[in-house]
Amino acid sequence: MKKANKSRRSKHGASSIFLSIILAALILVECTFVAFVWNLDYALSVNTALKTQIDTILSDYNRQLFSVYGIYAFSIDGIDDECFNKALEINGLEARSTLYACNAQKITTEDLKKAINSYYSYRASGIALKSIVDGYAELLIELDDKGILSAIGEYMQSPASGYVSQIIKGNETAEEWIEKAGDVIDIEEIAEEIADLDEIREEYSDTIHDSDMGFDVDITDWEGFLDALVVLESTIDTYAETTPDLESKFYVAHYCSHNFDCHYPPDGDGTINGTEFDSIHSERITDVEYFITGGYGQGYTYAVYDMMNLVIILGKILEDYANEKVRNTVEAVAEVISAIIAAVSEGAVEINPKIITVGLMIIIANAQALKELWSVINGGRAEIFKYEGETMITMNYRDFLYLFCLFVPEETLLERSLEILERDYGELYKGITLEADFRGSTYSLTKSYQLYE
Repeated sequence: MKKANKSRRSKHGASSIFLSIILAALILVECTFVAFVWNLDYALSVNTALKTQIDTILSDYNRQLFSVYGIYAFSIDGIDDECFNKALEINGLEARSTLYACNAQKITTEDLKKAINSYYSYRASGIALKSIVDGYAELLIELDDKGILSAIGEYMQSPASGYVSQIIKGNETAEEWIEKAGDVIDIEEIAEEIADLDEIREEYSDTIHDSDMGFDVDITDWEGFLDALVVLESTIDTYAETTPDLESKFYVAHYCSHNFDCHYPPDGDGTINGTEFDSIHSERITDVEYFITGGYGQGYTYAVYDMMNLVIILGKILEDYANEKVRNTVEAVAEVISAIIAAVSEGAVEINPKIITVGLMIIIANAQALKELWSVINGGRAEIFKYEGETMITMNYRDFLYLFCLFVPEETLLERSLEILERDYGELYKGITLEADFRGSTYSLTKSYQLYE
């Protein structure tokens, strides 16, 4: 029997070991490659899911906010990961990542300005943005050329305003005032002027009592009138020409005056696209008055009312001055009042009749303005200026608000309007960042509306 040689090895065994080593390395490489591909596929799916989720968030913008105000914005309330998870499931993957929403970008005043400019890019051709300003500018220029504006200031700062107020508002007739003057004035020589003066007194009294506006007008308290006049005059130089910056200001002013709620809505009032305000909020709110004055309440509404009254008064003064018959009558009455003041004051106060003429025109225009204001308050239009029977300028309440919004700094209008939009629609966001993690890696995507970029 032969003894076996234990030191002898089989070639087949060595090959098996060699192949095992090679195959183990190959399997390791293949498994690593497969894992890499699987991770890469999952990463691509996560990015796709992030894109789907972020597009879903951005597409969930407030439809009314866009329709009425031209603003793309979404709310972060209620954001979930439903679309993210379903996008992964569609690709046959399990949702192994947690979704995080971060860095939500709120809309700023600069974003709002971009939205407004875009809003008017296809609407401005149908809106007369400068017609109100041009008509008002021509009105002030005419008043200035005729020296009426300077005469208004001179009259209001003179003793004449007090005497004229007593004569027009007092209970004593023109004849009784002349009797106070003694023998200085001959009643028989000025019978026609006496009748005209009494007619002015009666018309003023009737207008005040018939206006149904619940308050009197102090025709001696003109400090606010003069202050507002300075502001109104400054508008002419500012908006004489249209530049890109001013064009944006026209857009913002019109947007604020016509797309938000106000106290005295014109007939058929609504937003620019016709949306009724009760579908935006439940009660009437003085939002545009807030844009102009910076406050809410009756006092702030009256501030806008006073500015509106001033514009109408200026128009009526020019209208009466342009009417030769009215002007001649007022000038004749002014001569009589000047004589009455001089006689009653025993020569201590002598007033140029031309100054009293302007004062009388202010009083007459004030009475005329109340009628026009009543029309505006009841949803109609005010007739600002009429010449030879033809109406040249009319304005409704929104037109006045637009004019007054032009006096407010653009940034202030944007800040206040954004405040009101967030009151009605909640916090407004334009973009967001979404993040998801997987096996130590973080996948991130940031996106916002192209309108604001």
